[in-house]
Amino acid sequence: MSRAYHSVRPKGNRVYSVGEVLQLYDICRNTLSNWIKDGLRPIDQGRPQIFRGAELKWFHEQRSLRNYRPLRVGEFKCFTCKARVFPDVSMLTIDTERYCRAQATCPECNGRLRKILCETECDTLSECKKLNTSLHTIDEDKGALLVGIGTNSRSIRPEWNLENERTIFAFQQYADRYSSQTLDAFLASVRDFLAFHDDKSLSKIRTEDVSNYRKHLISAGQNDLSRSTVRHRASHLKKYFEWLVQQEGYRKINKILGEYFLLPKDLTNIALQPEPRPIPTREEVDLLITKMPTKTLIQRRNRAIIVATFLFGTRSDSTASLILKSIDVDKKKLTQDATIERVKNKKSQTNVWFPIGQQFVDILKGWIEELYRLGCSSNDALFPPDKFLLSPKYFSKSNRTPIMPWKTGDSIRRAFEKACAQAALPHFNPHSARHFLKLVRDDYCHTPEQRKAWSYNLGHENERITETNYAKMTDQRRDEVFQNLLTSDFETEKEKDLLLAYYEHQLTPETPEFERAEELADARRIRRKGVSAAANLTT
Repeated sequence: MSRAYHSVRPKGNRVYSVGEVLQLYDICRNTLSNWIKDGLRPIDQGRPQIFRGAELKWFHEQRSLRNYRPLRVGEFKCFTCKARVFPDVSMLTIDTERYCRAQATCPECNGRLRKILCETECDTLSECKKLNTSLHTIDEDKGALLVGIGTNSRSIRPEWNLENERTIFAFQQYADRYSSQTLDAFLASVRDFLAFHDDKSLSKIRTEDVSNYRKHLISAGQNDLSRSTVRHRASHLKKYFEWLVQQEGYRKINKILGEYFLLPKDLTNIALQPEPRPIPTREEVDLLITKMPTKTLIQRRNRAIIVATFLFGTRSDSTASLILKSIDVDKKKLTQDATIERVKNKKSQTNVWFPIGQQFVDILKGWIEELYRLGCSSNDALFPPDKFLLSPKYFSKSNRTPIMPWKTGDSIRRAFEKACAQAALPHFNPHSARHFLKLVRDDYCHTPEQRKAWSYNLGHENERITETNYAKMTDQRRDEVFQNLLTSDFETEKEKDLLLAYYEHQLTPETPEFERAEELADARRIRRKGVSAAANLTT
């Protein structure tokens, strides 16, 4: 079993507790203690013990690099977990019968260690065993991990301000209510602010420091950073300092320090609106489905993914985590259990399938029936990963474990990418399905209550969220609406009532109302003649 930890990627901006490090690397407390002896530095000597994410990354990078140097005196190479370790001296045995060799137990994986010793090292280890002295103390001046010198970022050991790291750790505990991505964005903003001020203690931050950073942020928004990044960083830091001024030890700093991060209003208006994200039309959605191949299980699964995304209106991560028992085909309902599936804000909810076409329902029902015929149970994933579909005999095995869904929504995005390419359409991401459902809402909803129900089915608490964030009015759509206004009868309601009275001979001639109605009637006749003439020219 290799324990090189190449696949473990701690987040450099975070601060980890002991328990979080143990869980992240799947190790025991003794292993962490050995890492500390081997050069891993906690933030400080205080309690609880915490570790900077950047230090964890650096430590393991150096551990992998030191495989290219000779073993130190007393150091063993474990061929089970590939680590270089100093074993516990109590587990060390030295055999000098034929030639000098040592055996011990790896402190990380409990594997057996063997090493051929020269006479000098044999004497040194024998002395350590006799005096019960740790092998780490041998050749101590040559540290296991050397602080790098040079411009290589992998060789530069991270440094930190003890006070700031403790405060950031406290903020992580407060912000644990946010999603992992949101917390990472907060920490990235805080780290950028501290880097700008050379990791100055947060208790010494003054209004001029915030003002200088805000100017730097505005300048970066005009050159390197996007306007969205600038706005989010300012917003994150505002909320962070609003939290900070309420903490013990920071209550003497300016209470309105967070307000200094507010950006000028014209910052968001320096450029035209960005290009709107592509939203498929009804014809394009139908083309997307009909052009998808269905010869193999994987192809039929991918088509079912597209159909389910439009029927359910779920986000890609939620779609990827669905299991069969969440689907009620008869009632056309989806029940998302946040304890089992990945739902935004961990909020369990029930959705009714959107009434966008019977062909969508038929395709999804056919896919679910096919899974049950193969031997799937209700606890299996609605969209099994490729490796199971390539070996469908696994479905019918007795006493097998349930098929787990994908851990991320990447496969949902790839299914959309393939479908768009096969239909020769622009790339529509999975979230465009939610925009499409907002776009066609008024085709089905004719009352305020129906529109509210439609928004609620999308997982929105109120209709304003749907209106504000989905299928926004674009310049192109605005031009189309105004063109229709200019080429159609656009009288007001009062003018239409006046025209109706005129055509029904209810108005008295030579009165102002009668004359105004005649003007409106003449204007309408002229417009209709113009439209008719244009139609004749085109034919």
